[in-house]
Amino acid sequence: MGTELGKVAVVGPGAVVTPFRAVGLEVFPVESGADPAAVVQNLINTGYQLIFFTDDLTEALQPLIEKFHNTALPCLVALPFTGTDAGEARLRAAVRRACGADVLGVRMGESYE
Repeated sequence: MGTELGKVAVVGPGAVVTPFRAVGLEVFPVESGADPAAVVQNLINTGYQLIFFTDDLTEALQPLIEKFHNTALPCLVALPFTGTDAGEARLRAAVRRACGADVLGVRMGESYE
């Protein structure tokens, strides 16, 4: 009775997502002019259960994020590569929901709420 992780993808600019191949994740580069929502929807349709995306794609993916917000799978998680607080907040919320606690810790100058 083993637990199988399922299919995991990373979506974003090629220069950012390509290194994720080194840890065994499947990467799907999305360059300017491409439709990231179409790429992510195709991944969902083909059985990807966990899809990480760079936070610069959040606005384009917002309809999908909202559609799957209250479902266990697929899980759409923004990676905070642009340094925006919104991307990090979404990542923290996803980790907190999955783990039951904020395991990412406190940043310098912050305190626990």
